[in-house]
Amino acid sequence: MKKSGIIEQWGGKSALFFAFMHFTQDLNVGLLVALLPFIRQDLGLDYLKAGLLISANAITSGLSQLLGGWISDKIGPRKAITFGLAGVGISGAAVLMAPSFTALLVILVIMGVLAGFYHPSAVSELTNRFEDQRRGRVIALHMLGGSLGFVIGPLLGAIIADGLNWHWAFLFLSLPSIIAAPLAFMQLKSDPTPAQLKDLTVSQEKKQESISIWQVFKSAAGIMALSIAMQLITGPIMSFIPLYMVDVRHLSASASSMWVTVIRLGGLAGSLFGGWLTDKWGRRNAIFLSLIVFGPVVFFLTKLPFGFALAVVFILFGMLLSMRETTMQTYLMVNTPPKIRATVFGIYFGFGQQGSSIIQPVAGAYMDKVGITGVYDVISYITLSLSLFSLVMAFEIGKRYKQWFRKKPQ
Repeated sequence: MKKSGIIEQWGGKSALFFAFMHFTQDLNVGLLVALLPFIRQDLGLDYLKAGLLISANAITSGLSQLLGGWISDKIGPRKAITFGLAGVGISGAAVLMAPSFTALLVILVIMGVLAGFYHPSAVSELTNRFEDQRRGRVIALHMLGGSLGFVIGPLLGAIIADGLNWHWAFLFLSLPSIIAAPLAFMQLKSDPTPAQLKDLTVSQEKKQESISIWQVFKSAAGIMALSIAMQLITGPIMSFIPLYMVDVRHLSASASSMWVTVIRLGGLAGSLFGGWLTDKWGRRNAIFLSLIVFGPVVFFLTKLPFGFALAVVFILFGMLLSMRETTMQTYLMVNTPPKIRATVFGIYFGFGQQGSSIIQPVAGAYMDKVGITGVYDVISYITLSLSLFSLVMAFEIGKRYKQWFRKKPQ
């Protein structure tokens, strides 16, 4: 049945509430990278130690995605979502009590463990609540909430850190997720209405229920490997952007943190565009488009002089990051049985984050030896190569299945 009204087409009040939860989660989670210049100056860190801070949080968060997804499928997403929101909020507030590098490292590890419970649970539950025709858009709206958190978090965080210090920035921006936790527990009482989700025939439902985790990943292996490879290679670009803007573009710590907000503004548009495109043009098509364009954007990000053109590239960079995630999440969730959706998402999200976390300190160590510009240059050339490979792969798949320009979602 066709939904009337723009809001209903994008999931209505239910999808908006999921976006709100994601906003409160990522308002806090996205602070670390943006506040690195303040933390480095206060604690006297080099690139290696800065990378270790990012990795400490990302490694534990990546591993806990696997655990969080599995637990969510066992205890139900309502409890897992509530636990994740409360845990991230409380551990973020605890940063106020971190006077040293070691103390901050320990708290970030704890935050990473608790952060892994939200995303697999929320994306799985969101997919369960909506029929296939709207899943791209409702996941996009959910991504939009996270992107808003990443936009507003660095902006407010930089203002608070500049006026007070970075400890207080973590405390103040942790409060929304603490408030959201009991709201989530109350609002998610109702289960999805089966009548709303009858977009599959009985035979299709039985066939999907028999699909194993291995079969899900096997069917999506090629496109998922490309997406994760792009995420791993370009991870240091995003993580070290504030330090890059300070050391190479010669901006202040506050101004460099604001440029993270510019990237996240692009993410707002990328979430919405990716969700709309995946429902209209096809999930596989939308994923390949983001992968093909991403390499040239990263290349220009490292080569253009400071100015308006660079700002446009920063926005495109953020847009493509969100677009790729929106389309990949929809692609995976639609092709996964409901009973293992959180587990599958936890594996996908966890491995991507886990790989990125391992690369961060390695990139940081090389930056200490050859400079941040040299490392960014290498990453840009590798990313260009991956985009070229994506283009070739897209045309090969298009010729094989004759559906590159199909409008029906795959």
